[in-house]
Amino acid sequence: MRPDDLAVTRIGEREDRPARATQAPPFAPRAAGPWRRLAIALIASVLAVAIALPLATRLDPVIGDLLLFRFADVSATKRDDIVIVTLTEDTLAQFPYRSPIDRGFLADLIGTLDAAGPKAIGLDILLDSPSDPDKDRRLFDAIDRASSPVILAVAKGAALLTDRQYTYLQEVVANRKHGSVILQRDDTDGILRHLPQPGDRNGEPVLTFTSALAAAGNGSNPVSGRILYHPPEQDGAPAFPKYPAQTVAFLPPDWFADKYVLIGTDLPNIDRHPTPLVSIAGSAAGTLPGIVIHAHILAQVLSGRMIGTLSLTQTLLLMAAAALAVALIFGRTRRPGRFALFLAGAIAVYAFGVWFLVSNDILMPPVLGPPAAALVCAFLLAVVRWRADRSERAFLKTAFSRYVSPAVVKRLSSGDISLALGGQKRTVTYLFTDLEGFTTLSESLPPDQVAELLNGYLDRMCDLMTEHGATIDKIIGDAVVGFFGAPEDMPDQSARAVKLAMALDAACEAYRADAVRRGIPLGATRIGVHRGEAVIGNFGGRRFFDYTGIGDTVNTAARLEGANRYLGTRICISRNVVEDCDTVAFRPVGDIVLKGRAAPLTCYEPMPAEDASAGWMTCYLEAYRHMADGSTQAIAEFEQAAKLNPEDGPTRLHLKRLQEGAIGAKVVFSEK
Repeated sequence: MRPDDLAVTRIGEREDRPARATQAPPFAPRAAGPWRRLAIALIASVLAVAIALPLATRLDPVIGDLLLFRFADVSATKRDDIVIVTLTEDTLAQFPYRSPIDRGFLADLIGTLDAAGPKAIGLDILLDSPSDPDKDRRLFDAIDRASSPVILAVAKGAALLTDRQYTYLQEVVANRKHGSVILQRDDTDGILRHLPQPGDRNGEPVLTFTSALAAAGNGSNPVSGRILYHPPEQDGAPAFPKYPAQTVAFLPPDWFADKYVLIGTDLPNIDRHPTPLVSIAGSAAGTLPGIVIHAHILAQVLSGRMIGTLSLTQTLLLMAAAALAVALIFGRTRRPGRFALFLAGAIAVYAFGVWFLVSNDILMPPVLGPPAAALVCAFLLAVVRWRADRSERAFLKTAFSRYVSPAVVKRLSSGDISLALGGQKRTVTYLFTDLEGFTTLSESLPPDQVAELLNGYLDRMCDLMTEHGATIDKIIGDAVVGFFGAPEDMPDQSARAVKLAMALDAACEAYRADAVRRGIPLGATRIGVHRGEAVIGNFGGRRFFDYTGIGDTVNTAARLEGANRYLGTRICISRNVVEDCDTVAFRPVGDIVLKGRAAPLTCYEPMPAEDASAGWMTCYLEAYRHMADGSTQAIAEFEQAAKLNPEDGPTRLHLKRLQEGAIGAKVVFSEK
């Protein structure tokens, strides 16, 4: 096709563009006032305690066990005053039945021990059911006749006893000395750490087994606190002398004279409990018979030693105080290094305080809880501050991106683009859009409706441009200008531009249809795309400037957008772009001579897949080919295409031209 042989058709003027719209600046992050800082500190403290509490609850007791073994002096407890007599498997093997333990044997055992002259005898065996009447009578007579106090075991609060057992046991101990043998395990791990404070079935406190023994021998009685276990001896010897019950009759009486003698079982899987000794001696060695645990408690009671502990409420208050102190100090400093030194120093001071309290038998405070709450609070506040700083940076970035493209802001923030004035020549693909008739429409709508309609439209346009990697050059009223190929090189810039144009067209048509349903006659969006060289850079004065493009490529893209009005299309793309994009189907719409250009520029319209294979499109392409060749057959073919698709703009345009005597596909625009 020779452009010189084609007829010339001149088209009228394009409507003026509205003035450039102004945009409100984004809201800056609000500065934190004193009340807001206090609220943040309180919230962070509460969250820190809630987060640290499960960890502290699990680990604090174990750490406390190790500290007690390491720093608490247990050598002063009166272990030498205590002897343990155990009923073992060898003891039970000589009886015709295992349960209840032979009461006649127990009567003889108490008689033998009483003859040795002990301070007190403690029988850690529940007499909760009758056995052989004669043996029962012998046992009770031996208890009642003993010159040394005999303390019987009770379990007033134990749910494991039936009502019948409970009633029988109460009758047995009613007029005899007794004490509760119930031991209290920690809820967290089942370890026996604290001195027992049992109650009866009504919740009333009762005298403990060890307190009754100490009272019988004129000992003392601590109220509460941690049990001071004796660690294993270096030579492996037990903490207390321990003799099998069946051997007592053959042992020297002075081994029991003036001693507290505790009688109980030492049987596998019966009345055995894990203790803090598990931490240093292992599970097997740290799991002790109940009678041995009572011996450790009795030694502590007789020595009058007590290391108190804090209640859960007191622990929570201490953790909250530590977290709040950290929060308030954190809020007053902006130097992370100095705050870290302060926090490390505070934790060191607290650790020294724990050591001092434990080593002087004053208190066993929570070891991990307060430091953990402080550290968690510091972390939470650091995250809050990081987010605040990030918001400030985002605010600056967002505020600046109101005037230049997000891609430019990214390059600017990384230092890849200088803010100095000037530019460089690059190959770019420019895309211009314009909303048909919006200026006239805006004059007939209330201002708030105009703002809502335009802002929603521009949001969609700018979002799609950003998603497709375009640099947003500027927004002029309802028109959006963008380009590909700067500041980043883009080998596929033509394909990106075409895909963006089609995405914009689809989104704008959907937005337009929604507006029409609401009674707003919104016009179509026209898009022009052209590829070529342009000078891209920062242009303006030293105070105000834009990152934009200058050159014929920019002007041509703007005029292609305007050509849609007369071509009857919504997208007009130059041959420069089409030749570099093989991923989309196109149809030619004319060889257009734009204002200021001598040579025609072949332009195309991208086609959706369903239109590219339609019958009317086949007819149109055949008609266009004959028109370009100067054949008169083109008129009949355009008439056929018009029948198949009466709404097609290029078909109507060329049919009218040919009917008016024009030849060829050359169209000259007298105005931009």
